[in-house]
Amino acid sequence: MFDWREWLHRLNYQPLLYFDHNATTPVAPAVRAAMAEALAGCYGNASSLHTLGRTSRGLVETARRQVAEGLHCPPERVFFTSGGTEGNNTVIKGVFAARGGGHLVTTQIEHESVLGACHQVEAMGGRVTFLPAHPDGRVRAADVRAALRPDTILVSVMHANNETGAIQPIGEIAAVTRAAGVPLHTDAVQSYGKIATDVDALGVEFLTLTAHKINGPKGAGALYWRGTTPFQPLIFGGDQERKQRAGTEGVHQLVGLGAAARLAAGRRESEFRRLAGLRRTLVTGIRRLHPDAVINEAEPGHQLPGTVNVSFPGKSGLRLLAGLDCHEIGVSIGSACTADRIEPSHVLLGMGIPEERALSTIRLSLGSTNNRLSVRFFLWALERVLRTDPPGFAYLDPHHLTAEVIRSPATFLVDLRFPHERLLAPSIPGARLWSPFGFERHIPEIPRDKRVILMCATGVLSTGSGYRLASSGHGDVRVVFGGYSAWRGLNPGLVERLAAEDAAGGRRPQE
Repeated sequence: MFDWREWLHRLNYQPLLYFDHNATTPVAPAVRAAMAEALAGCYGNASSLHTLGRTSRGLVETARRQVAEGLHCPPERVFFTSGGTEGNNTVIKGVFAARGGGHLVTTQIEHESVLGACHQVEAMGGRVTFLPAHPDGRVRAADVRAALRPDTILVSVMHANNETGAIQPIGEIAAVTRAAGVPLHTDAVQSYGKIATDVDALGVEFLTLTAHKINGPKGAGALYWRGTTPFQPLIFGGDQERKQRAGTEGVHQLVGLGAAARLAAGRRESEFRRLAGLRRTLVTGIRRLHPDAVINEAEPGHQLPGTVNVSFPGKSGLRLLAGLDCHEIGVSIGSACTADRIEPSHVLLGMGIPEERALSTIRLSLGSTNNRLSVRFFLWALERVLRTDPPGFAYLDPHHLTAEVIRSPATFLVDLRFPHERLLAPSIPGARLWSPFGFERHIPEIPRDKRVILMCATGVLSTGSGYRLASSGHGDVRVVFGGYSAWRGLNPGLVERLAAEDAAGGRRPQE
């Protein structure tokens, strides 16, 4: 049977397929056009009283109304921010500061901006309870009720999870917090524009959102505040946003946010149905290719339509990401490299998923760039990646990158860190200093009779480069696990000793 996907592959046609819309989204053409018009003709300061200033102010207020329509709230309850991270920090640290201390309740599956703000509250003397999620990725209102204390000043629970797509029971949680007289904040960065976000139906005091998850620009977001719970502003120095957020408004950014909000509202229901259909096709195909695959999801009706979080037992999520990237397909993993190991997703661990399974997980998030054809091509590429994991690729324990290995004539060492990273920490003498984004053009220079050792800052970027190199036929490719930071921490002083030896011998790193 004729296989058009194999035919395209043999022609070296590699469509760039984006399955990472929960990370960010491309700016929609209509949004770009609105922003360009604002940039071209509305350069006045929105706080100025002259005509140009009033014109800019009109655009800002139009954007405010457009965002408010998606929340079903009065426009004056919407305050602009630079995005979700600022909004979350404003609420959590602002309420804590206004109350002069107290206890907060949140969950273990929140976005890092919420967790980071809560850890900052702890550093300032506050107390925080981090609730685990259930295996379906959802928190229960009863768990929130049990965590409340007399000194609880805020509960923060996200509306929809960025890794699993599980929708939290915010309305039920709001009933609990309202009865206790505790304000509720929800991070709606992943839900706004995708599902209903009526603030009265949700019952929240605060809600945060951002533009770049709904085909708008990065650097623009909004905070909904019901107005009954005081908070201390995060940024001082001006009267903008009714003295709640100082700083001259980026008019074109806010125009982009408003245009994206209007676009999302107009197509929300049809896009929900379209993405839900693509998700069903994707999940069915994955289970056919890998029957042991586990979809980490909530029950129907409690799941974002475009998010597929899937574990492949016995596989490495990082290697799957690298293999798919070789086919120009962008997915993500929730894991992160730390000093000497890859940390599994805190979200999956917070759901009680074992570490080994969490490390075998990738996330696919569908959006405006995806269609039935892209899903079919993804499944074709996934089959190849699952079947043809290159045998010449492996990780190297940072303990084993010794001076003897580095000096060996059988070693070809490549430093794939960025220039600014090399300024902060010196390169290993004798290493090739290449950019991870220009690695492919150097592949012909790499000898096939040597062990190639690749090292980036954390081990993530070099994994993709190593996978590509091994896939091109190199039979002995090693990636330093945890990257330079792990190796340097386990081998203190070795770089300096090797550098001193090289200086004495007149050797220098190779560009």
